[in-house]
Amino acid sequence: MAEQEQKALQFIAEAEKKLKSAKGFFSSFFGGGSKQEEACELYVRAANAFKMAKKWPQAGKAFEEAAQLQMMMGSKHEAATHYVDAGSCYRKGDPHGKSP
Repeated sequence: MAEQEQKALQFIAEAEKKLKSAKGFFSSFFGGGSKQEEACELYVRAANAFKMAKKWPQAGKAFEEAAQLQMMMGSKHEAATHYVDAGSCYRKGDPHGKSP
């Protein structure tokens, strides 16, 4: 399981790197959107790896990041799907809804 958690952390690092390279004046005209799509895919892969490691809060957060990117790209349906996935992960992590 630690292996899956490591993979997830690598995916998140790659996603953040893609997002940093997608910012800027020229990238908005020349392929900034594809970097966001790639980052979104990496966040989903990270979330799934966290799920396999049973790290539910981290999986939920990764799905939320993917949802926010989808909203910025105008894909409301995809964003909603990721928010539902995030909610499912949070529920599994804290089934009684108690906050720390």
